[in-house]
Order: sequence, then C-alpha cells, then structure tokens
Amino acid sequence: MKLQAFFLIVFLLPLTAISQSYSNTFSMNVGIFGKGYGGEISYNANLSENTFTQIALDVCIANFRSGETTIPYSSFTASYSYFLNVYSRKRKMQSLSVGGGAIAGYELVNNGNSDISNVVFLDGASKFIYGGVATVEVDIILTEHSSLIIKSSQFYHVNSDFGKLTNFSGLGLRYYFNL
Repeated sequence: MKLQAFFLIVFLLPLTAISQSYSNTFSMNVGIFGKGYGGEISYNANLSENTFTQIALDVCIANFRSGETTIPYSSFTASYSYFLNVYSRKRKMQSLSVGGGAIAGYELVNNGNSDISNVVFLDGASKFIYGGVATVEVDIILTEHSSLIIKSSQFYHVNSDFGKLTNFSGLGLRYYFNL
C-alpha cells in the first residue's frame, strides 16, 4: 500500500501543477540502447518557461555475450524526470536541457528461459529493476507544433545483471499541444 501511494504522489502530483499557459509535449525517439537498439515514448508537462517534468516509457532489446554464448535480454522501464533548460538560442528555436530522475521496470532475460543449452545456465534472471537516469536533450523547433529531438540518457539499474549502466542515444520528433 505504501508503494502504491508513493507512485501516485511521484507521478500524479506534478501533473496537478501544470500551468495552462505553457504547452505540453509528446515525443517518440528511436536509437542505440546499450549494445542493442530501442525506443522511448515520453510526455512532458511544462511547469514554466525553463522547466518541465517528463514521464517516459523505454524499451531496450540487446544481447549479452558470455564467452561464445550470446544471451538475449530486453528491458521495459518507466521513468520520471525533472528537466531544466540550460541554454537556448535564436529565440528559443534551439535549446539544450538537462534532467534526472528515477526509473523502474522489468528486465526479461532469454525470453524468461533460464536454460540456454544442456551445458550453460544463466546466473541472472528476469526481474524487476530500478535505479536512476540522467539525460541531455537538444530540441530544435521545426514548425509551430513540432521539433526534432536529439537525446542521450544514461540509465543506472541498481540490481540488473546485464545492463547496470546503459546508454540510450537517439533521434525523435516532439509534438506540442495545449491541454
């Protein structure tokens, strides 16, 4: 019960502070995720002219090499971050933001099968993972309602057996709208 209350406070409380005068955004990014590939879908709630919060869903599909054996794994995570616009130019047509926050999700190892062959067994298992994330993001306005996003995030999964430090670097599009 305490964990559920914690998630409600962390995820819903910042949404109540949204000002109607700043547009909110939705974005989709794809790119290199660790030693594989992945993507991210995010929603930004702009709190002021220079700050916003972000709720993101990330998917990573990769392979872990152990000797001659390749072990497929994937992670499905959600993050909540606070961002600050640290630099902008050309009347905010280009901006650089940095942010950080918490991340939690699930790591699926070898499609849930702990048996790779008759000889090799996995030390790691599919499980719930958690940690932190730090992100740098460049936003380049294309039109009144869209922009190009160049993003790099460093995920730290405290209890992962395969991807403790995982980087996501990718490109995406952001759509601006008012609630």
